Amino acid sequence: MIRIYFWQQMLTPHMTALAISLSKIGYEIFYVAETSLSKDRQDLGWEVQNTEKINVHFAKDHFSVKSLIQNSPANSIHICQGLRNNGIISYVQKQLKINKSRQWLIIETIRDHGIQRFIRRVLYKIITHSKSKSIEGILAIGWKTPELLIKSGFSSEKIFPFSYFIGPYKNTKPKDHIKNDKFRFIYVGSLVSNKNLDLLIKALSLLKSYKFELIVIGDGPKKKAWKNYADELIPNRSFWKGAYKMSEVYQFINVADCLVLPSKHDGWGTVVSESLISGVPAICSDTCGVAEVVKLSNYGGVFKSGNIEDLVKNLKVVLDDGPLEKKERQKLLSWSKKITSDEGANYLKKIINFIDGKGERPKSPWNEY
Repeated sequence: MIRIYFWQQMLTPHMTALAISLSKIGYEIFYVAETSLSKDRQDLGWEVQNTEKINVHFAKDHFSVKSLIQNSPANSIHICQGLRNNGIISYVQKQLKINKSRQWLIIETIRDHGIQRFIRRVLYKIITHSKSKSIEGILAIGWKTPELLIKSGFSSEKIFPFSYFIGPYKNTKPKDHIKNDKFRFIYVGSLVSNKNLDLLIKALSLLKSYKFELIVIGDGPKKKAWKNYADELIPNRSFWKGAYKMSEVYQFINVADCLVLPSKHDGWGTVVSESLISGVPAICSDTCGVAEVVKLSNYGGVFKSGNIEDLVKNLKVVLDDGPLEKKERQKLLSWSKKITSDEGANYLKKIINFIDGKGERPKSPWNEY
């Protein structure tokens, strides 16, 4: 049995779901975090599954980190969060290199736009040069991440497209669609500038001839300003529900017709995954890591980040098509099994086998068929 260590800054639902699924197929899992789930993440509705089937450790100092590494079996795989700005994980990576342990990285979508773009690229090349030889494999989250890592200097042979795989189905089938004469758009997430919700509001204001409503789930510093903006541009068409736990958000997604994530940047965009496994199409910007999955789902769409004309075009397509019938929702839900944690665990097993010379290089689940 191979032991897998997840070295993370925090105990999060994004990674614990995968860890739990890996334990179900025979791996011994050690999830090592610097802290538990932070209050600000809890306020956003994040929840962690029952972790009793995995070994959870909190490593708050260098001594505990060093001890865990030195006592790990020689064939253990250590999957570390990120390349930089990752708290105690930087020390973990140094110790793994000294110990000559099997070190892997999990890296989400890199910000590759804005005035810091070229500085960031140079920085990544410097980091890559110093670390690449000690890295056995890289799980690259986000559709553009593999390409950017290759440009930074990592070998393409070590890079595997990956995602934040979410927990098992919370719904076995879509609910009967509740009849409504208005098309329901839904936004779920924090109300901060990066999420770009005002762009969606403005885009919808250009489609007033259609019957639609916008449901907003979340909270944050931009709530008041954006609500006032919506009241001005799309009066009586937006409904602000506040923040809910992840397990409660499904009740709103289930009765929506399309989820929209207009972010300027999102490492993945887990709420899009949650929408797809409910059989609800999604529209997201091309700077969201989940964009490739949305494209391959054959529903919803991907628009150029910050481009209102392209967003309006995508919104108009789903409005013209109308709500999916139950049969189509079931089709989308079935396809979305590819982004659940059980599928992710099987995919990682194939990656490990490939690295160990026991099989062919696997395709990501969403690209498999």
